[in-house]
Amino acid sequence: MGHITQYQSNLQSKMTSSIKKYKVLSLLLFIALCGNAQTLTQTVKGKVIDATTGIPLTGATITLLNIEPSKATITDDQGFFLLENVPVGRQSFICNFLGYEDALVSEILVGSAKEIDLTIQLIELLEQLNEVVLRAPKDNSRANNNLATVSARSFSVEETKRFPASISDPGRMALSFAGVSNSDDTTNEIIIRGNAPNQLLWKIEGVEVPEPNHFSEEGYAPGAVSLLSTNMLGKSDFFTGAFPAEYGNALSGVFDINLRNGNTNKGEYAFQFGVLGTDLSLEGPFSKNYKGSYLINYRYSTLTLLNQIVEVSDNSVPTFQDLSFKVNLPLGKKTNLSFWGIGGISKDNQDNAEQININITENEQFDSKTYMSGINLTHFLNTKNTLDLALSYSGNESTYERRLEAINTNDFYTERDLLSNSALRFSANLTNKFNSRATLKSGLILSQLFYNVRTDETLNTTSDITVNEDGNAVMGQFFTQSKYRFTKKLTTTVGLHATYFSVNKNFVLEPRVGLEYKIHPKHTISAGIGTHSRRMPLNQYFIQIEDQNGGFSTPNTDLDLMQATHYILGYDWRIIKNGHFKIEAYYQDIDNVGVVADPNFTTSIVNGQFINRELADIGKARNYGLEFTFEKFFSRQYYFLTTTSLYNSKYKAANGQWYDSSYNFKYTFNVVAGKEFSIGKTNNNIFGINAKALLNGGKRGTPIDLDEFDQTGIVSDLEEQRNTIQFEDYFRLDTSMYFRINRPKVAHVISLDIQNLTNRENIDTKVFNPNTGTFDSETQLNLLPLLNYRIEF
Repeated sequence: MGHITQYQSNLQSKMTSSIKKYKVLSLLLFIALCGNAQTLTQTVKGKVIDATTGIPLTGATITLLNIEPSKATITDDQGFFLLENVPVGRQSFICNFLGYEDALVSEILVGSAKEIDLTIQLIELLEQLNEVVLRAPKDNSRANNNLATVSARSFSVEETKRFPASISDPGRMALSFAGVSNSDDTTNEIIIRGNAPNQLLWKIEGVEVPEPNHFSEEGYAPGAVSLLSTNMLGKSDFFTGAFPAEYGNALSGVFDINLRNGNTNKGEYAFQFGVLGTDLSLEGPFSKNYKGSYLINYRYSTLTLLNQIVEVSDNSVPTFQDLSFKVNLPLGKKTNLSFWGIGGISKDNQDNAEQININITENEQFDSKTYMSGINLTHFLNTKNTLDLALSYSGNESTYERRLEAINTNDFYTERDLLSNSALRFSANLTNKFNSRATLKSGLILSQLFYNVRTDETLNTTSDITVNEDGNAVMGQFFTQSKYRFTKKLTTTVGLHATYFSVNKNFVLEPRVGLEYKIHPKHTISAGIGTHSRRMPLNQYFIQIEDQNGGFSTPNTDLDLMQATHYILGYDWRIIKNGHFKIEAYYQDIDNVGVVADPNFTTSIVNGQFINRELADIGKARNYGLEFTFEKFFSRQYYFLTTTSLYNSKYKAANGQWYDSSYNFKYTFNVVAGKEFSIGKTNNNIFGINAKALLNGGKRGTPIDLDEFDQTGIVSDLEEQRNTIQFEDYFRLDTSMYFRINRPKVAHVISLDIQNLTNRENIDTKVFNPNTGTFDSETQLNLLPLLNYRIEF
């Protein structure tokens, strides 16, 4: 979209001068703070819980490793622990509790300004042991959700900050994982295993939400800047296939985000000034004797602030701001209540019309609002059963208008998208842990969907309305899933998800099965089979089709939910002490695919685009591939992650022919690596450097019907050759570096993230120019440095 591209262009144009200003600040901070010879310490606290039910464990022991004399503590009657005077730097901890497996929490970055808050999940032993056995370091990539068996991993806030080109955005960080790619540098889209970005489910605090990005149009444009501040994030999960039965309305994958609680001991603050935004966060307790806390973060676009002082752009500067909060209120030992919310406003409106040729001017205006909030209640019924309730309200509103005017006449043309979608949701989950072997989790989700959508075009005084619908719908979901641990080696999960959608009156059942078998302590085989469905963006259902009598109908409301059956087989080898090698093979068989009903047209909703025609659910699609991951978790001050994905993504149109999807890049290769150095007289400070190389198969395009253009002057696609053009391969090298300076009760972090270090001009698309009869190449982002300063106190 034009507003996003302009936004990124504004960033690039001002980076050189910004870096010069920051160099002076960086040098002064380095000189002033590196000489500190004082040994600094910090408080590490947290909670120990049962991994299945979340019930706190009383009397668990947490020991700080590699420190003489040893330092340890135990959890209180609510599962909380406190370790004081922990030295600043990378620290590791071991947690022991009778009847549970030991948990090793390694390489936690302890800073001087903010206390560290850990949530340690323990897994109950199948058999009681007579002695304590220290196990190998935990697989840091295993999902938080212990019902997941394949195609799932967790990620931490530190990874989100560390990975180059992620710019502290979990969505962009996930692009380094196997099977994940992006087709546009300027957006936050996430393509999983060849599926369209709008097939991904986002959840925050256990409830479904719109894509949490600024400059977004729900279902189509994913946006350019994340609403999610790393100040708010806890450890979260990312799924790329055959996910557990609790996840519905998801076809390609799931992003399951957790928000952390604020500090319960003291007030803490952070201020951040960077190219993408200026942030302020505050957190702390309500009282000294109460474990309740608050956490608030506010951000405003830095370029907008600078534009008040100096002119950043000849046109308007894209503006955004967002506010996030979480209030955590324990109600005794068995009950916890929390309130949370995230909201963002963004706009990119041109100040002046742009002259695109000698006869025509163009003006674009875009506004977007995304919001989500919820109330979550967790109650421990007893030591084996947990009830989770959530009530949430979320939505996305966007207005896009593009106007073309003839310079010498009064003729004009406008196209508009006015989208307003919101949802009120209630969910309830009950987790029953019968014993150390058997677990059953069941729940329901009731959603009341509200929509007011309009898409139209106007030529002078004549309007053509494509969508015009105002109403509401219901989506009901139910799931149940069991997990059974036959032995230490063999674990299975069996589940069922059911979905009802009132717009098309479609009811579907989605069975899911998973298996994990440890054939050796270092070798694990996993498998998963599951059916998954997702509705289309709401405005796609309400396309108006004119009949022979001049009336209008909305035939797309009869389309069934698209369903994909995932087949996955994986092998994981703990090839090194702090890392693993993983292979996954997958096949996705997709039915009820929406394709243009007229066989003369060959596009489909699997291409992720809005289609203003009557659709039929007679199409099919298939995605299959092989993924390789070799990863070393962060230890000894370095890490690396290498992934390779080989895949194919095709669909069958109404004419019975198979075509490459728009996201069939064929392969993706990623390598990310980083190293930290402890510096200063007492090694209190940290300097880190990271690099990432990305190589993708090129994007796809469709040839123009040149014969029709020569005869009529109309530019249209050559339908029978849909997506047959593949552009040049995409390559990008990114790097980042950061310098953390720890001082008593305060810390400074200076970071520089450079995207597309080699300034390679990767092809975004090739557009046919009717004036010249040739194709013009449009490229993606050039070299883009992003500088950031953060202070914690």
